[in-house]
Amino acid sequence: MILQIDVGNSQTKWRLVDGTEIRSRGSQHTQSLLDGPLILGDINTPSSAQLCSVADSSIELRIGCQITDQYGIRVQIAKVSPRVGQVTCGYQEPNNLGIDRWLAIVAAYHQDRCATLVVDVGSAMTIDLIGPDGQHQGGYILPGIQLMRQSLWRGTDQVKVDAIAVTNVLVPGMHTADAVNKGCLLAAVAAVEKLASEYPAAIVVTGGDARALIDALSLKAKHSPDLVLEGLSVEGIAMLFYEPAV
Repeated sequence: MILQIDVGNSQTKWRLVDGTEIRSRGSQHTQSLLDGPLILGDINTPSSAQLCSVADSSIELRIGCQITDQYGIRVQIAKVSPRVGQVTCGYQEPNNLGIDRWLAIVAAYHQDRCATLVVDVGSAMTIDLIGPDGQHQGGYILPGIQLMRQSLWRGTDQVKVDAIAVTNVLVPGMHTADAVNKGCLLAAVAAVEKLASEYPAAIVVTGGDARALIDALSLKAKHSPDLVLEGLSVEGIAMLFYEPAV
């Protein structure tokens, strides 16, 4: 069994996989890992552990030491490489591409092996284009829906609202909270639909706000909540063993 861990800026997700079967899973706020352990519950001892992280390096250190102490195994850290199977990194310097984006790109292409828009709606929102031959054609990074809302909090005195459910982004908001939430979601929708009109492709969406975005899109999109974790399972992903300081 393999323990797979995805440490994002806001949330950390993990799952224990046995072949294609998911035996256990969990998540917690990434910030909590600065003061406490990754809560894994009473899982069976994994044979190996894989980690991808975009958070502070101290969290990677804490998880690496925890897994070694708890299970007696070393954690493998996923790294970006120029190529995995048919998928080729579009960055001139692959190490400058975030590992979460790379794993999502690789996993999305391996699902359908066609031109794909990979959308990750987390703290930041990333959109990556993959050609039909697996060539990563670059991408876009913009504030996530929550970050857009928070920027209004910091930049204005009167616009301080909480997240609320949005039913139809094309119906204007009739009070400030509704207008802010619809406006932020509409900005994300507009970015995806504009790119989809220029680059016809399948759309795969992941991240914490994926469902809200999919519901608001006028286009068909597939929800793949474990896309980054699925990337860890793709054959050929570069891994380095984490070596805790002695």
